[in-house]
Amino acid sequence: MAIKINDIPPEGLTVTLADTLDLFEGGFADTPFTATITIKAEGAGVFHVNGTVEATASLECSRCLKRFIFPVKETSMDFDLVPEGSRTMPAEHELGRSELDTEFYQGEEIGPKEFIREQLLLAIPMVPLHSPDCKGLCPVCGGDRNERDCGCRIGTMEGVMHPFEALKKIIKQEKE
Repeated sequence: MAIKINDIPPEGLTVTLADTLDLFEGGFADTPFTATITIKAEGAGVFHVNGTVEATASLECSRCLKRFIFPVKETSMDFDLVPEGSRTMPAEHELGRSELDTEFYQGEEIGPKEFIREQLLLAIPMVPLHSPDCKGLCPVCGGDRNERDCGCRIGTMEGVMHPFEALKKIIKQEKE
């Protein structure tokens, strides 16, 4: 759904969206969301957007690689929407506080799915875990340590040197 800029009245426009989106650009829209967005004109093509979004994201655990459902509850949105190319600044400059809360749009329509996707990506954890006590995968055999103890011992395999074994020798020499 796209919102035409000419359809936004001076007092603002509030829309409720319920749809699915491709959160990680994997080729399929598997993240259902519900969003309530208010868009108000600020002048000179700039709009202020605020609202909330809820979603049910399918994530992959960073330790054991299992898929799990992560609910995103009432994530708030509050930013300015500016026409792309309207701000001319040098290629390298320090961002001000107001620039951090700015999104851009092109043409005569605003595509809310784009900034909803960005807000959801900011709301999910950088290192998703299906459980805080996830044991992960064994680095030796690749077995899931949550399901069973494989019995593998790291660094004790015959003929295989641990990658940090050389550091242990250097540190011992420096202490002596």
